[in-house]
Amino acid sequence: MGHSVSLSWQMMLIELVSVLMLFGFLRRYAFPPMIKAMRERAQRIQHDIETAEATRREAEALKTSLEVEVKEIRRRADETLSRAVKDAQNERRRILEESQRESKRILEEATAEVARERQAMLTAVRRQVVELSVEVAERMIRERMNQDTDRKLVSEFIERIGVPQ
Repeated sequence: MGHSVSLSWQMMLIELVSVLMLFGFLRRYAFPPMIKAMRERAQRIQHDIETAEATRREAEALKTSLEVEVKEIRRRADETLSRAVKDAQNERRRILEESQRESKRILEEATAEVARERQAMLTAVRRQVVELSVEVAERMIRERMNQDTDRKLVSEFIERIGVPQ
């Protein structure tokens, strides 16, 4: 039994030396490329994280810039709309004032025309009254009038000028 233990110690020692040699070999030849690959992968991942963070910051800055631009566009649109409303109100007021002036002018012209026509009509009536008066006076002189003839002439005169009796 003792022999199998020593053999087992020998085997263990051989295995331990083999493992240490394997570990040394791996450490010398296999681990450096693996560590290098892992470091490169870690660097790529870190680079990708930094790139993603930079892209996120750029997107955030772009979003903020776009929000500012949208606010500016809205402000300009509001100003333009406000100006258009004011211009329309001013134009409406101007048109109303102009139409009121035109209406007043037309009314004044119509009033003046009516006054002229009235004056012309009064002049024509006066002329007719004078002509009728002269005609009546001529008849009265031609005929020697008596009272009945006078009444008859006055009645005719009144009928001709259209005065109701």
